[in-house]
Amino acid sequence: MTRFFERNTTLKVISIIIALILWGMTPSNRDPVRDMSFREIPIRIENQQKLSENGLMISSELPDTYSFDIRAKGSAIQYVDKSKIVAVVDLSDVNKTGEQSIDVEIQGLPGNIERKSVPNIKINVERRLSKTVPVLPKAADKDNLELGKRLYEINPRFIEVRGPESLIHTAAYAQISISMGDKDKKIERSLMVQLLDDNDEILDSDFITILPEYCIVTVYPNKNVSVDPIITGEPAEGFVVMGEEVKPGEVTISGEPEVLEAIDALSTEILDIEGATDNVVRELKLQDKEDIRLSPGQSSLVQVLVRIERIIDRPISISDIELRNLPDDLEANLNENEEVMTLTVRGPQSLVNAFKPEDLKVYMDLENTSRGARTYPLMVEDLPAGLEVLDIEPKQLEVVVD
Repeated sequence: MTRFFERNTTLKVISIIIALILWGMTPSNRDPVRDMSFREIPIRIENQQKLSENGLMISSELPDTYSFDIRAKGSAIQYVDKSKIVAVVDLSDVNKTGEQSIDVEIQGLPGNIERKSVPNIKINVERRLSKTVPVLPKAADKDNLELGKRLYEINPRFIEVRGPESLIHTAAYAQISISMGDKDKKIERSLMVQLLDDNDEILDSDFITILPEYCIVTVYPNKNVSVDPIITGEPAEGFVVMGEEVKPGEVTISGEPEVLEAIDALSTEILDIEGATDNVVRELKLQDKEDIRLSPGQSSLVQVLVRIERIIDRPISISDIELRNLPDDLEANLNENEEVMTLTVRGPQSLVNAFKPEDLKVYMDLENTSRGARTYPLMVEDLPAGLEVLDIEPKQLEVVVD
């Protein structure tokens, strides 16, 4: 029998064909079960506002697409339209912080489709915080010194940052980068804000919202102007003002270019020296001027010194008198009987004490004179500024002209 089948090849083939026909006639073999994978199915997030209402937010990256596998009969798979399949993540039940798994609902699949696994995604949830931080300027190394001397404004000066608790707790300040440009011109720019942490590292996260994202920075030009002390009153009788000193005598101001152009000095508050008998030293405040502000590092106080001295008299003996403008054909001599003259100089004590009599010239003008004995008034030349001749004795001398 065995040899019969071994020898009869035709019978073998017929047997195989009959077996295949019988296998194909069974229901399960006419519609076999198949596996199918779906890749990059778009994810739709629902009820995210519920997180905000609970003071929460997601602080981990959410995928844009999702992938999963199904198992179904071939007849069912052929009716699956991938374009209608959406992966839905519903956040309405998320009400706590920490890492958690969220089920992903696959919509658009026929009901008789079996998913091989229950799809879910991992998310991290944190409390949503808000914080106000200052905005600080930053300049390149070459501009740092110049920025320190310039008046600037940042608007707004403080911004609000919102985000997950772990990041917002570390937020320390915001920063804008400034390029100084021409130091004599006004700079006004809208600049993007960067958020930094306690370690001066940039906090660059999609989970942080910065409000606003841009600030307006204005840097004003500088100008050096003199300080003009306002002094009223008079010192006591017998005393005189010898001068004023202001420290510093010059300050740097900032403002709009057209305002700076029109100003050359800043005045101090009033200093009254009425009845003073000695130097007056006061610390005075600079007067405020509309649209003008002192540049950084400039004090609003200056020290004013008003020098006050006593007026004194000093008698000086004069023996050398010059005869001027004598005609060439005449000779002149002082009357030898005249006494030594005394000239009294009056002025501030320091000037009077410093005065050198030999520098003073006393003379008589003999222009249009003629022969004979005549008297001429004494005249003084080269008297230092601030001094006056109070008296000369005698006021005139006799001259003999030959």
